[in-house]
Amino acid sequence: MNRQRLVLLLLALLLSACAGQNVRPSADVGDASAEEEMLASSSADRDPWEGFNRRMFSFNDLLDRAILKPVAKGYSTVTPKFMRTGVSNFFRNLRQPVTAANLLLQGHPIQAASATGRFAFNAVFGIGGLFDPASAAEIPFRERDFGQTLARWGWGDSRYLVLPIFGPTTIRDGIGSGVSTSVSPVSWLARREGAGVSILYGVDARAAVLPMESFLQDAADPYLLIRDAYLQRRHCQVVDCSDEVPDYLLPDYDYEVPDFDSLR
Repeated sequence: MNRQRLVLLLLALLLSACAGQNVRPSADVGDASAEEEMLASSSADRDPWEGFNRRMFSFNDLLDRAILKPVAKGYSTVTPKFMRTGVSNFFRNLRQPVTAANLLLQGHPIQAASATGRFAFNAVFGIGGLFDPASAAEIPFRERDFGQTLARWGWGDSRYLVLPIFGPTTIRDGIGSGVSTSVSPVSWLARREGAGVSILYGVDARAAVLPMESFLQDAADPYLLIRDAYLQRRHCQVVDCSDEVPDYLLPDYDYEVPDFDSLR
């Protein structure tokens, strides 16, 4: 399971749920609705394979209910919080070299150096990354992938696609994720140590987003909610869309992934 995509997806769901609660008191309700309708229309244009995607969405939902979610719940129940935090920190830190490489390819050498420094700092002083002293040292956490790099190089928005197990993506970002995963230290560790690493990686990712599932319960069409939220947030990870979407849909550009441990 691609941890980055899963975490970003569920964060997008959280932010989109806020839209239904009208959390922008300073904005006119009619203006906010018009913005959301415009974004939803744009998302629909990028989903010409909706029939196939809905079938894959149903398959993934069934798989999640039958296997992934119960395993994640069991992991969260029996594993002490400090151990889960250590596992999350470890995998999170292992993604920093890929982030650094993509920041460099995107023309941000200073940020790339910062991501490299964060990885080294946690690896040395955080016992291989089990602890996160870099955050205490105010070294920012960033996360970039090759899909974002392709977008920076000129590959515009592409068709929406739901993959079995891996879930929502686009043609561009699916290729980008494949490249990022192939060179990731997590993949190298899994090849060296065996499938247990990949299983733990996926279970930890699924457990991290358990507290956010309640935001899907009242959705009239969960497929559309996930699709629109994913595409909107993905767009905002590539360009500064502060003038295009409501404030509550904007990502934190320096801290792409929040601390989910506080929600457990």
